Amino acid sequence: MKDQNNKELAVGDIFYSFFDGRYNLYKLLNFDQGNNTYHVLCYEPQASLPLSENLENLEVQIYHAPIDKNGFNDAIFFAKGTIRADDLIGYHEFLRQTQAVKFIVGIASEYYKRAHSPTDEKKYEFAIDEYTKAIDLVPEFFEAIDNRAFCKMDLGRWEEAIEDFKESLSVNPDSLLAEFSIGECNLQLGALDKAQEQFEKAIAIDPNHKTSRDFLKKTIELRSLK
Repeated sequence: MKDQNNKELAVGDIFYSFFDGRYNLYKLLNFDQGNNTYHVLCYEPQASLPLSENLENLEVQIYHAPIDKNGFNDAIFFAKGTIRADDLIGYHEFLRQTQAVKFIVGIASEYYKRAHSPTDEKKYEFAIDEYTKAIDLVPEFFEAIDNRAFCKMDLGRWEEAIEDFKESLSVNPDSLLAEFSIGECNLQLGALDKAQEQFEKAIAIDPNHKTSRDFLKKTIELRSLK
């Protein structure tokens, strides 16, 4: 779709049309070329155009609407945007209701691949958001949950990482990785009793896991100093 200025709109773009005295703003989430359909997020109509720095604070009216690409009257490009995990809640539900599992898993895998190997804080935040997209689409994707937790650990967000590992355990209950990592987070937080409990759980899963044994020994030694 092109706007009034003949600009081709791209995924993530925010555009608007003016109708009945209100500005109707949309974010383009995806373009289904086969069906000539734009999947958009619809914001609450505005009496005036918002400042670009306030776009992220706009209230959402509809999280997903599939609309023919020619169904927007006099669309006008407003701003470049990014697709955040929260933006895709409605679109992901639409996919789950209409698409085959293989197709859905393929999209989740693409999110997962894009999130790999962050190298700085900004890229960690990008990775967390991409993993969140994958998890929202496929809640059982425990590898994505674990990796999101590791990103949060690398940023020192220990409590958030613990919650992610608990979520991972809810879909993959015998995960040595998740049990051990919760212990490591608690160790960083100084919660030595909880850390010891977690390392013991990890050892119960794999008695030969040397790292769990080493961390358990270290934790017991630290507790003895208190």
